[in-house]
Amino acid sequence: MMNVSIIGGGVAGTSTALKLAEWVDPKNIILVEKKPHFKKACSGILTYAKDNLIKIPDDVIVSKITKFKIISPSNKILEVNFKRPDVVCEREKLNEHLTNKCSEKGIIVLQPATLQEVRASSILVNNQEIPTTHLVGADGFQSTVAKLTGLNTNKKYFVGAKAIIKKEHDDAIEVYPNYGCFAWAVPHGDGFMEVGTMSYPEQGAVFDKFMKRFDGCKIMDKSGALIPVHNPFVKTYKKHGNIKVYLAGDAAGMVKATTGGSIIQSFIASQCLADSIVFNKNYSWRKKLGLDLALHLITRKFLDRLNEQDWDDLVTFLNNANSKKILETESRDNLKYLLPKLVLKNPRVLKYLFRGVVGSSHTHRIF
Repeated sequence: MMNVSIIGGGVAGTSTALKLAEWVDPKNIILVEKKPHFKKACSGILTYAKDNLIKIPDDVIVSKITKFKIISPSNKILEVNFKRPDVVCEREKLNEHLTNKCSEKGIIVLQPATLQEVRASSILVNNQEIPTTHLVGADGFQSTVAKLTGLNTNKKYFVGAKAIIKKEHDDAIEVYPNYGCFAWAVPHGDGFMEVGTMSYPEQGAVFDKFMKRFDGCKIMDKSGALIPVHNPFVKTYKKHGNIKVYLAGDAAGMVKATTGGSIIQSFIASQCLADSIVFNKNYSWRKKLGLDLALHLITRKFLDRLNEQDWDDLVTFLNNANSKKILETESRDNLKYLLPKLVLKNPRVLKYLFRGVVGSSHTHRIF
């Protein structure tokens, strides 16, 4: 009999549980979450790539976005208008929605609950032994499953920090590339914005410096998290005694290095993982996600090497009708389609891409 234990109640864990429940008796699926209503340093932006994966309820969506701006260090602006709008989700509500769907399906949800031990044929959760044939670690960058089973191989990370502030906006996503890796200001419902940064640990107090742009705005909430840097060679499956162990989502580093986003990637990985468990197939998430995640990693290296003048130049020569059309129609989740088209229209981009691939050192900006 199959007994699946899933550690982590975020998107990766809940979507895997729901996918498994299409074939496996829900009573044989256990979802374990340490912190109910936990928060993530993620803006919750979803491109139209979500449409083939999940229907997001209206009460989870806080904003619909049709405009996107990149604001260079000298305040040059590249503005595009999406043909298909992005949506901004309230991450806590999205997690709660997916967890409730698990409960409705009959999946056993334990929260708050903590994984304590992984044995040969069972796990220990809150001092209770649970028979387990398949164990899924969907418990984030500092995965307890990975540590207890020897799959803990990904050490590099970004620092994510965000705040909800009271501020009017024009329904546009704003990206500021000169704060750490980047900073963002995203509409979060009427009269509110989410502002945040993603940076490397050695870059220091990037978030505090970015927040000076919003002096005088009332801060409603703050949160932060470590975001894994994708490792194309990370090990995401092994046998531990009689248990088949898998990693998914942030625990497996399935994160876009450009933005730190992982929601779409977690939904896709859950399908691959469910197929592997149910049909005893190889865990082939790399066939679906490997190329795009590698391209996001290469693009991050390229972006890290841009200085202030580079960003001014890049914004200037992408500010043309052909480039904007590509940025307005192609999903940012699918770089394997977006990048070749952008390069064909703007061959000068190759100069920066080449620098990102073969450059000898990072230009980690600290502002």
